[in-house]
Amino acid sequence: MAHSAKPRAGAGQRNGGLGAATRMLPDVVAEPAVRVVTGRVGRVLAWLVVIASPLATVGGLVLLRSAAPANPAMPAAEGVHRDPRGWAEMYVRSWLSASRGDPAGLGAFYPDGMRSEREVGSQIPVATAAVSVVSPSPDAWSVVVAANLLTLQPDGSHPAKITCEQVSFVGDGSSYAATSLPTPVACPSTSAPPVLAYGQSAAPAGPIGQSVTGFLTAYLVGQGQLDRYVSPGTSIVPVSPTPYASIRLEDLRTRETFEPGQAARPLDGTQVRVLARARCFDATGQNTLADYPLTLTARSGRWELTRIDPVPLREPSGGGR
Repeated sequence: MAHSAKPRAGAGQRNGGLGAATRMLPDVVAEPAVRVVTGRVGRVLAWLVVIASPLATVGGLVLLRSAAPANPAMPAAEGVHRDPRGWAEMYVRSWLSASRGDPAGLGAFYPDGMRSEREVGSQIPVATAAVSVVSPSPDAWSVVVAANLLTLQPDGSHPAKITCEQVSFVGDGSSYAATSLPTPVACPSTSAPPVLAYGQSAAPAGPIGQSVTGFLTAYLVGQGQLDRYVSPGTSIVPVSPTPYASIRLEDLRTRETFEPGQAARPLDGTQVRVLARARCFDATGQNTLADYPLTLTARSGRWELTRIDPVPLREPSGGGR
């Protein structure tokens, strides 16, 4: 028997948007057909979303780029600053060391084969240090180098003196050539000595002096526990290797004024700035003086080192405190 071609009302309502072709199919055929068509439509829509997403992203980036400044300010890369001050020190040392029999590597600095006429050992540079650098143009420098020089005297001695030599270079930062021989110039002058702000004398054998002596002995000689003499949280380690066999406190001055006996019973937190001069003896018995600006803080009735100050305190230029 032929089946009726009229679809069920429910199926027709569910798939009414699929056209007359599905209405002409039997129910058993129409249902799979609808699922196939629906699945294909879903896949097409999914692919459209996949394709559209990158396009939307690119479009958004283009809009953002067009809205951004044409030339945004970018931080400049930090360049390496070079100048020939170290090379100038080596040049001056080479020139001062050179003699008729030993060019001392002068050709590495001055390229025309210049040679010294001095006798071997007639002058010996002990140390050199650049004290000023001037660059009149990006590829030219003038450097003043101070040298500690031992110079032969008629009596055969070699007393030390400080001399300053000016040299000039041209180059590109990776290579240099000297344009002149080292030329003696005036060294920096010595200014008037400063007035230090340690106007009060303290007894080296007193409570402050005992703490300073104990600290310096542990710090320079390696005898005793350093932690015993420093404040909690203070980061100081002993000098290594130990440079001296013993020390003796020669002079002790303080910034603060103490009434008689007051330094022996300080309140916790009280600070005192001191300038200590120690005589330091090495293993051969030779001695050297050393000055230490220190800050001490009172804790539990004793003085402990808080820091080694970077520079001694100075009185203001007017002379007051």
